[in-house]
Amino acid sequence: MDKKSLRKYDVKIQSLSNNKHEFSFDFNQGLFNYFSSDHDVSKAKGNCKLEIIKTDIMMNSNFIVEGSCDLVCDRTLKKYNHIIKINKKIVFKFGEKEEELSDEMIIINRNKSFINISKFIYEFFILSLPVKRLHPSLKNDDNINNFVYSTKSVKGIDPRLDLLNKLK
Repeated sequence: MDKKSLRKYDVKIQSLSNNKHEFSFDFNQGLFNYFSSDHDVSKAKGNCKLEIIKTDIMMNSNFIVEGSCDLVCDRTLKKYNHIIKINKKIVFKFGEKEEELSDEMIIINRNKSFINISKFIYEFFILSLPVKRLHPSLKNDDNINNFVYSTKSVKGIDPRLDLLNKLK
């Protein structure tokens, strides 16, 4: 994916009236490869529904990202499909200079004609991935028998210790 193909994620805000607007964007693995090649996400795909309520001084936006990707289990090294559902809100406030005040509030220039939301989709998706990635077949993550390499042999008590047990 190149910079030109990111234009499909542009939202023209100058032409929006002061009202509620809804948009839908499909994304795939190309979006993730554009921003970083250093992630372990593969076969990512999904949809982002964006709802914007525009006023004269700001835009309230609600991102609903639904998708899936293939991850590798930390214990078994098996690939599995991970489903993601995210609901995030961002307030874009109109101002003189562009500045990110927090994760939920961004100041944008009044004369800006469009906002590209591809970066937001990427960040929401990547940040929602679990830190500890376990295959769904591993129901009890604390069970030692779920490890790939486990020993089943049980060692008996050393016969020399039997004499010590009699002293109790």
